[in-house]
Amino acid sequence: MENTGIAIQAEAPEEELTIELKYLQILAQARVNIVEEFDGKLPVDEIELGHIYYDDAEEVRLKWRLTYARSWINLDWASVRKSQKRRIDVSIRCRDSLCGLMLAQRSNKKLCVTLRYLEGNPNPHPLKGYVLALAMIIAETFAEADNIRQVCVSRPEKGLIDKYESLGYELNATDKERIRRNGKPRAKLMTKRLDNVL
Repeated sequence: MENTGIAIQAEAPEEELTIELKYLQILAQARVNIVEEFDGKLPVDEIELGHIYYDDAEEVRLKWRLTYARSWINLDWASVRKSQKRRIDVSIRCRDSLCGLMLAQRSNKKLCVTLRYLEGNPNPHPLKGYVLALAMIIAETFAEADNIRQVCVSRPEKGLIDKYESLGYELNATDKERIRRNGKPRAKLMTKRLDNVL
C-alpha cells in the first residue's frame, strides 16, 4: 500500500506538467486564431496570453476599479481564480499593458466551455474594444482542443448582448420569446455551437 502512495506522489508533478503544457499549446493555437482574425487590425504580434497572477488581480483592484463606472464591481480575481475547478484563466496583454482577464470553465462531462468572468481594462490600451472578441476566440479554442461542441457565456452584461450575438452567440428560447413579445431578455446564458468540432 505504501508503494502505491509513493507512485501517486511521483506521478502528480508529471500530470501537472502535462496539464500546463496542454494549456500553453492551446494558448499558442488561440494566438494563431487571433492572428487569422485580426491581422492588420490589431498589433497581433505583440499580444501575449498567459495565466492570471496575483499581480494582475492587484492591478485590476488598484487601477481599473478607480473610475466611478467600475466602483460597483466587487469581483476579486485572485480569490475567484483559486475557487474555480476546471478553470481556464487567461490574462490578455499587449505592449506591456494588461488589457483583459477572463475565467472560463469546462463542464464536468466536457459538454461545454462556459465563460464565467470577463473584464477589460477601462483605461486606454492597444486592444481597446476587442477584448471581448479575443476572449471568445480563446474560449472557443479551448473548446475545440477538448472536442467540445458548445461555448456558453454565463450571465452576460445586458449591454453586451448585441456584441455577443455578432460573434454568433444566441439567447435561449425563453429569452427569444420575451423579445418577440417586446420584453427584455433575462440573458442568464448565451450559447454558440461550434460546427468545426468533430
